[in-house]
Amino acid sequence: MKRAVWIFVAATWLALTTTMASAQQFDPRVYQQMVDASSPQSIAPGTRITVHNWTRYRNFLPYFVQLAFAGQGHFRVVDSPEYVVEVGPTEDYPIPKAMRQDTEKYAGQTRLLPYPATGGFIWSGYKAGTPFPDPSEPNKAAKIMYNLWGGFFQPFALHEFSHNWLTDSFGNVQPEDTDDAFYRLIHMSDPPYPMNLPDAAGYMIANRFIEIIPEQAKYTTALELIPDDPARLTEEYAFLPSLRRSLRLSSASRCAPILGTDFLADDSDWKPAYFRPEYLGEKKLLVPFINENIAFTEASRSAFMGGDKTSGVAFPGWPKAGFTKWQLRKVYLINMRATAALGRGYCYSDRIFAVDTQTWQTYSEENYDRTEKLYHIVWDYPGTVMYEGHRTVQPRAFGGAMGYDWENNHATASFGYDLTIDDQVPGEYRAAGVYTPSGLDRVMK
Repeated sequence: MKRAVWIFVAATWLALTTTMASAQQFDPRVYQQMVDASSPQSIAPGTRITVHNWTRYRNFLPYFVQLAFAGQGHFRVVDSPEYVVEVGPTEDYPIPKAMRQDTEKYAGQTRLLPYPATGGFIWSGYKAGTPFPDPSEPNKAAKIMYNLWGGFFQPFALHEFSHNWLTDSFGNVQPEDTDDAFYRLIHMSDPPYPMNLPDAAGYMIANRFIEIIPEQAKYTTALELIPDDPARLTEEYAFLPSLRRSLRLSSASRCAPILGTDFLADDSDWKPAYFRPEYLGEKKLLVPFINENIAFTEASRSAFMGGDKTSGVAFPGWPKAGFTKWQLRKVYLINMRATAALGRGYCYSDRIFAVDTQTWQTYSEENYDRTEKLYHIVWDYPGTVMYEGHRTVQPRAFGGAMGYDWENNHATASFGYDLTIDDQVPGEYRAAGVYTPSGLDRVMK
C-alpha cells in the first residue's frame, strides 16, 4: 500500500506546512523522528511553547498536536495565552509497594507464546505485578503491549464521575455526564484484597459506565467484561432502562461508539492476541498533567478549553495554561497492527500507543483507519492520586480523557471528578455482582 512521504525541511515555513498537510496518511517516520530517550536534547522547566516557537519543540510533541499547531486540521491551536504549553519538571511516580514486590517475586515466570489461531501472542504463567518490567528483544513490542494491557497497577475498585461535552463539526456542544466504575478482578497487587477474587469467573477487568445526563438517556449503561484469556474477545453489554434488561452486543461492537461518544469500545478493551505490535522506539514526549490541587474535582473544568461547555472552541479539551504543566516523559512507542483474525472490517490499520516507561500509563493513541488515514485519537492526561502516602499515577483514573474523530471533525472531551479508590468507594459500587450483566438493573434507583 502506498504511503505518503514525510519530509521535514526546517528551512522554510512553506516546506513545513506542506509536509504537515500531506502527512496525515500513515508514515512511521513521523514517529521515528521524535526525540530518542537517550538523546541529550531536552526542554528546560519554565519553557513556554506557543504558535510562534513550537517548531523548535515539535519532535517532543504528539503528532496530532503538531498538526494542531500547524493548523493542518479542524482542531487547531490558536494564538492565545490559554493555548500556551507550560513545561514543568518531570516528576517521579513509583508504582505502589505491593506491585513492586509482586513484580520482583513473579517477573520471569510470564512467557509469550505464539498463537497460530490469531497470528499473535498469548501470555502464560502470569500471576501479578508487571510481567515484563524491563522489556527487551525478542518480541519487545509484544512485551510492552502485555504490560499496558494487564501488567499495570489497578486497585480492586475505582470510581469517579465525569462531565463530557460532545462537540460536532459545527462547534455545537451536547453535554453528557456519566458514572464510571472500574474493577480489577484477578492478578491484583492491592492488599488486603486477594490476588484473585473468587467470583471473577475468568474475567480480569470490568468497566461500567452509567449515563446520567441527558435525562432521556438516564440509566443507559455500558458494561465491558475483559477476560483473562487474551484471545477471548471482550464481552460488551448494554442495559436499556426502557426494557429494564441488559443485552449482549455483537463482537463487532468493538468498533462502535460507547454511549454515543467519540470513544470506540476497542479504544480501551482491545485483546492483545489479535495484534502484532511493532516497536518504534523509546522517546521523550511532552505530556500535560493537571494541577494536583484541582485534579479530580469540579474545579478542574477550568483546566480544559470548553470545560464550561462553550461552543465553537478551536480545540475542545485542550489543557489550558495556568491549570496544567507539561512534563517531559519517557515513553515507549509501539504500533499495534491488527492480525488478519480481526477481519477486513476492523476499524484500524495502525495504532500508535505512547506508553509511560515507569507507570505503563498510555498517554495517547493515534489510530489510523483502514485506508491508513489518521482517524481516531484518544488523549489521556492524568491528575496524580494519593496512594500509600505518596502521589502516583493510576492508569484507570483519568483527569482528562479526550476522544477526537480527526476525519469527521467532532470530539468528546471529558474530565473526571469525585474520584474514590477501594474502601473510599461507596458500598453500592463494591457489592458483589455490580460488575455482572445480571446486576446491571441495580442502576435503576
